[in-house]
Amino acid sequence: MMMIDRSHAGISDVAGTLPSILSIDGLKSVDSEIRILESRRVIEDTLNALDPVTLFPEIAHPRLFGLLPADSPQDQLEKAIDKFKRRLQVEQQSSSNIVRLSFSHEDPDLAADTVNALADAYLKRRRAIFDIPRSPFLASELARHSDQLKSIEGQIQALKSEYDIVDLGQESLLAANQVDSIVQRRRQTQERQAALQAEVTAAKKRLAALPERVFDFREQSNQTQNDDDRNVLLRLELERDRMASQFLPDYPPLQEIERKIRTVRQSMKGGDKPVFNTTREVRNPSIPFLNNHLLTLEIEQDAVARQLDELNRQHTVAVEKVGRLRKAESELRDLERTRSVMEDIYRDYAQRTEAARAEEEAAKVRFSNVRVVQPAVAPATGTSMGPSFIIAGLVGGILLGGAAGVLATWLRQVYILPHEIERDLGVPAIASFSDTDGELVSPGAQQELIHLAAQLRDHGLDDQPMALIQFVTANDGDGDAIVARGLALEFAKGRGLRTLVIDLCGDGTGQLAAINAGADGEADGGTGERLPTIEPQGTGDLEALPSAVPLLWVSRQATGSALGSLRTPIAQSRQMLERLNQRFDIILILSPPIGNSHLARRLSPMVDANILVARAEHTRAPVAARMRDSILASGGDIVGLVLTGRHFHIPQVIYRWL
Repeated sequence: MMMIDRSHAGISDVAGTLPSILSIDGLKSVDSEIRILESRRVIEDTLNALDPVTLFPEIAHPRLFGLLPADSPQDQLEKAIDKFKRRLQVEQQSSSNIVRLSFSHEDPDLAADTVNALADAYLKRRRAIFDIPRSPFLASELARHSDQLKSIEGQIQALKSEYDIVDLGQESLLAANQVDSIVQRRRQTQERQAALQAEVTAAKKRLAALPERVFDFREQSNQTQNDDDRNVLLRLELERDRMASQFLPDYPPLQEIERKIRTVRQSMKGGDKPVFNTTREVRNPSIPFLNNHLLTLEIEQDAVARQLDELNRQHTVAVEKVGRLRKAESELRDLERTRSVMEDIYRDYAQRTEAARAEEEAAKVRFSNVRVVQPAVAPATGTSMGPSFIIAGLVGGILLGGAAGVLATWLRQVYILPHEIERDLGVPAIASFSDTDGELVSPGAQQELIHLAAQLRDHGLDDQPMALIQFVTANDGDGDAIVARGLALEFAKGRGLRTLVIDLCGDGTGQLAAINAGADGEADGGTGERLPTIEPQGTGDLEALPSAVPLLWVSRQATGSALGSLRTPIAQSRQMLERLNQRFDIILILSPPIGNSHLARRLSPMVDANILVARAEHTRAPVAARMRDSILASGGDIVGLVLTGRHFHIPQVIYRWL
C-alpha cells in the first residue's frame, strides 16, 4: 500500500513552500512507485539475492543443442532480467493506492519467495532514492551566491567612490540643473555683451559728432575778492541800533561803535581799490558725460567678456560631469540589475536550504510510506495463458493485417482504379486495360478499344473528328505502344480509316513487326511508300511503310525526320502535320517519355488531342501530375488518361471500396 506523504515531490513540505497534493497527483505518485518496482535495478538486485540460475535453469544450459557453450554470467544475468520482466506483473488495484505484485513460475514456493525478495529490493532501492541530502549542496550554493553578492556590492561602492556619487538620481538631477542654469546665464551674458557692444558703438558715434567747446556766457564784475566792508558796516549798524535802544547816547561803547561806523564808511568812499573784469567760457558738458559713460561701458564690456569665458569653462566642466554621470549610471545600472538578480537567487536558495534541512530532519523521524499489506503466498492452483495467447494472436493478426492494408492504401502513391485518376488529377479515365503484356486480343480489351475509338471519333473539334492524336507517357514500358497499336488496328480494320502510326520512340520496325504478327490478313502493298516532303530542301523526309493490315501505315526512322528533330522550326513541323493530315484519316503519334525528351511538350499544341498513359501500380501520382501540368503548360489539350497493366489481386467487388 502506497501512503502519500512528504516523500513525494507533489506534497507540501515541512516549510510549506510546495503546493498541496491533489487526488490525481496521488494516483500519479502510485504510478511512479510502480515504475520503480519494474525498474532494471530492482530486478537485478532481486536476481542477485535469489541466484538467476535457480529461477531460470535453462539459461545455464549449453546453446544450440549442446554445440556451443553456455552464456557468460553477464549474458545469463541479461537473459534472466528479460525473462523476469516477462513473468512479472505489477498492477494498480481499481485506481487505488494498492499495488498488486505477482510472478509466474513453475515452482509456486519459489514464485512467492521471488515476490517477497522483489518487495525487499524495492524498499531498499526506494530508501536509497529518497535518501539524498540536499542541504549541503544548497548551503554551498548559498555561500557561493553570497560571495558573488558581496563582490557586486564592493563593485558598486568602488564605482560610486570613483565617480564621487552619493545618490545617483539626485546627482544627475543637480548636474542637469547646473548645466541648464549655466546655459541660461550664458545666454543672458551674451545678450548683455551684445547690448554693451551696441551702446559703446552708439556712444562713440555720438561723441565724435559733438563739438569740443561750447560758449556758455560772458560776465563783467568790479567785485573785489575778499571785500567785506559792507558786511562789517551792516553788523556795526545792527549792533548800534541794539545798544541805542538800551543805553543813552553818551554811553561810551555806543560812541565807540559810531566811530567804527564812520571809519568803515570812509574806507568805502576811498578810490584806491582796483576794479576787475571777468570773462568765463564753459566747455560742452555732454562730452565729459559721454566720456565717463563710454569708459563705464568699456569696463563693463571687458567684465562681461571675462564672465562669459568663466561661464564657458563652467559649462564645459558641467557637461563633462553629466557625461561621467551617464557613464556611471550605465555601469551602475548593470551592477544593480545583477545585484537584484543575485538577491532573488540568494533569497530563493536561502529558503530552499532551510526547507531542505527541515525535510531531512523530518525524514529521520518519519515512518516508511510503503506498507506490505499481504506477503506473497503460493497459489493453490496454477494458471495457463496458452489459450488466451492463441486467441489474442489471431485477433491481433487480423487487426494488424487490416491496419496494414488501410495504411498501405492511405499512403500509396500509385494508381489502382480509374476513378482515383479522375479524383486526383481531374482528368477523365477514358480506358483501362489489364493484359497490356500481350497485344490486347482478349474480348474485354477489344471492347475497351472499340469504346476508346468511339470516344475519340465522336468528340471532335468544330464538328471535325479528331485526326491527330499523341500518346504521352512518363516512363518507358507503360504500355503506350501496345495501346496505340491496338487503337490503330481498330481504326484501320474496324472503321476502315487510313491510319498512320508515327513512332518517335524508335525506328518503327518493332511496331511494324508487331502489327504484321498480329494481323490476320495479307499485306496490300509490297514496297515502302514515300510521303510528300515538307521541307523544300528535301531533308527530313518522313517515310511510311504499309503493314499487313490494309489502310494501316507505320513510319520508319521517324526520329531522324524533321518531325522528330527539335531543331525543326515549329511552323515547319505544323505544316508537315497538316500535310500528313490531308493524306490520312487518323494519325497516332508515339512520343518519347516526357521526362526524357521535350518532343512530347513540343507537339502537344499541334495535335488535336493528347492521351496520357499511366501504368497501374507503377506510375506514381506526382509523376502523373507533373506530366499533366507539362502538357497543359505547353498549350496542349488532354482528352483523357488510359490506365494500363491493371491486376486484380482480389475480387473486383472489393476494389470498389478502395
